[in-house]
Amino acid sequence: MGAEHSKDKINEDLKIVGRKESENEIKNEESKLETKYSLNTTNNFILQLKSTDPKNDYNILQSLKKGVYSDITLVENKITNLRCIMKTINKVKSFSKTEDDLIKNESKILSLLDHPNIINIYAFYSNENSFSYITEFCQEGDLYERLLNKGEYDEKTVAYIMHQIFSAINYCHKNNVINRDLSIENILISEIKEELPTVKIGYFGTSTLADKNLIQKKNNKYSYYTPPEAINHRDKYTGKSDVWLCGVIMYFLLTTRPPFIGGNEEERKKNILYENFDVESKPFDKISLECKKLLRNLLKSNPAYRPSAEEVLKDIWFEKNHSKRQFYKITRESTLEKLITNIKNYKNTSIFQKYTISYLIHNFPQLNDVKNSAKLFYMIDTDGDGKITKEELFKGLNDIVTNKISEKDFDVIFEHIDLNNNGFIDYEEFIAAAVNKNIFMRNNILSFVFKFFDKDDSGEITFDEIEMMFKEAVDDGKTDVHQALKKIMEEIDLNIDGKISFEEFSIFVKQLIK
Repeated sequence: MGAEHSKDKINEDLKIVGRKESENEIKNEESKLETKYSLNTTNNFILQLKSTDPKNDYNILQSLKKGVYSDITLVENKITNLRCIMKTINKVKSFSKTEDDLIKNESKILSLLDHPNIINIYAFYSNENSFSYITEFCQEGDLYERLLNKGEYDEKTVAYIMHQIFSAINYCHKNNVINRDLSIENILISEIKEELPTVKIGYFGTSTLADKNLIQKKNNKYSYYTPPEAINHRDKYTGKSDVWLCGVIMYFLLTTRPPFIGGNEEERKKNILYENFDVESKPFDKISLECKKLLRNLLKSNPAYRPSAEEVLKDIWFEKNHSKRQFYKITRESTLEKLITNIKNYKNTSIFQKYTISYLIHNFPQLNDVKNSAKLFYMIDTDGDGKITKEELFKGLNDIVTNKISEKDFDVIFEHIDLNNNGFIDYEEFIAAAVNKNIFMRNNILSFVFKFFDKDDSGEITFDEIEMMFKEAVDDGKTDVHQALKKIMEEIDLNIDGKISFEEFSIFVKQLIK
């Protein structure tokens, strides 16, 4: 790094960007509550919605950030000892019941976003005093802190990081979700292996779901993450806005400075609109032409001329840096063979099994078996939409295995995994089939799942609780719902006393998924 890019200079550039002030952050969140969206939110089984105090379930370990309206805290689950992040927003008079309902609904939608590069949301609490979110804890901090402390990344590592971000954004866009709040502060680092960071888009909270045709009307104070469509107010806010924000992040990673600078706010805005940014001075003298070309395309002022996230993933720059292959590779051949064997042998015998495993997968993404299963999923999911078609699975598995799978055997495999018979396999269906279920057989993990079903914390699961959890899932318009729910209860209630104890639950689950 040259003298002009010393650590002091890096600090100066990054501190100009700075962290959002707490008061401004909550005001922005409130303004975004007006956003409308039309996603399907019927399958909200996994996310816990509670009206109790989160301190009943989590120990407070450390305050990470305190603001006027919100706090971010490191917490630990009392049963599993899993460390998580709790973000608490204090309710103010401006929060109406409509806004309260909207936040809950957005949280439910976020529970459906399952991608290895998107932060997991575990629980949501709403009581008279506050909203609280429990999310995955990324112990390595965020990209802002990394750049501030260690300087820019080399080009190959930037490609590795940006492929992960674009993979997550492409998945979101395929599912009609627009982020709108991408920044180096909001990209978290979950782990670093061989100096390569695994990153996740974090802090979805209340601010990430948007109508893809939303016009940016609010005349916000300028920031380095203000896309051209938010300045000229002509273009609609679409997924192409996320692509532009990714361009800003990519520039930061390569240089530790923002792409658009100027003597004052108006000059900086003009530079954004006229695509006036530097790709000639250091460190660009050592950056490839493919990288510079992609940057120029990402930061186009006119959204129509920007590539989509899906198109970006096919860019020659990622191909030359082997970004996808490097991120999704499973290092041990034996691990890959076990995952495929699990897929071949998988049989789902009940709806209770389906939701139990789904809940476990969602809440323990840090387990190696889950991470490797996720890598295999995205190796096979070629278009990155979070769904595997029959054709993708057939080709993907037969490209990997030595002994090819016949079409007849394959049809049986697909039928066993595609539980809802919708013609494709979603993320959690696939992970449920691939993962080694024995990793979940520890008593503290079983207690954690039992508590999820035992809604009133009575120490027993009742028929009313089974009905509350599964009624929507079994009601297809044809099934006798009461009989179906009764059958679930009878499968687990071994002593037929109308209640399910923890012992009965443990026995049933161990028999079910061994």
